[in-house]
Amino acid sequence: MTHPPTSPEPPTPPSQGWIATTSAGSAVLDRAGADPAGVLLAADLDGTLAPIVENPDDAAVLPRARAALERLNGRAGTLAVITGRPVRRACEMLRTDRPGLGRIVILGQYGVESFEAATGELRVPEAPPAVARARALLADAVARIAVTDPATAGTMIEVKGGAVALHTRRAADPALAWHLLAPRARAVGEDLGLYIEEGREVVELTAWHTDKSDALQRLIDRARPSTVIMCGDDLGDLPAMRLVAERIEGGGAGARVVSWSAEQPSMRRYADVLCDSPQGVSQFLEELAGRMGKDDGSPEE
Repeated sequence: MTHPPTSPEPPTPPSQGWIATTSAGSAVLDRAGADPAGVLLAADLDGTLAPIVENPDDAAVLPRARAALERLNGRAGTLAVITGRPVRRACEMLRTDRPGLGRIVILGQYGVESFEAATGELRVPEAPPAVARARALLADAVARIAVTDPATAGTMIEVKGGAVALHTRRAADPALAWHLLAPRARAVGEDLGLYIEEGREVVELTAWHTDKSDALQRLIDRARPSTVIMCGDDLGDLPAMRLVAERIEGGGAGARVVSWSAEQPSMRRYADVLCDSPQGVSQFLEELAGRMGKDDGSPEE
């Protein structure tokens, strides 16, 4: 169950910028600045820190977003990324092998996998056989349908450790590919007992029944933060944003930061802070970092 929208028609953010759409959004920078050590900042990757691209393998975190995270590293009490990506791929996208993110926590596969930069601890459970079976069935369906409907050619199968995803974005006709293949992907998931998550032109089948709210709750339980900020762009981020909304309704500080795009127009209705694309999220994070510490533009160690 997702939290009700904040308003029917929130304002539009400035180009590559952001705007507060609720009182919680208007107050969040001041609340974070008053207690930086009590801030838990969590962000999605694709569509939030990294622009959506046709080939998921080509996705990259914006340099501006990475620089903002560096400044937040060590200022925020907890800095985290929660993604459906495998944790190793998330580490590559964030370039955790380079200096600047030495305290970040990365939760991949909606929290099933994890990486703690401070200790170097990596946790990646082995995927069950049903995931490989789903991959084979989806690949067969994609190949067969491409013969009868060539406009579906270009549909991708992505293997994500304990999950497999069907992407229709690169198809010659993405709408037709979605119409023909998304139901097949859902049926495969149901037949194999896998859990089904849907997003922007993607159906993901995962072995573990978890979502981003589970991952965020684990971070909350560990850190006991005074302010919780969740940044996301897609339907899969709504469960975590619901947790933030519940905290705000209970008198706590926090904000749901939405990276808006025309592909998921309804997401703007759940925002306390509405950003224009990952560029807008980057600007918000820059301003957040400035409120939370010495604003000289240098990263925290």
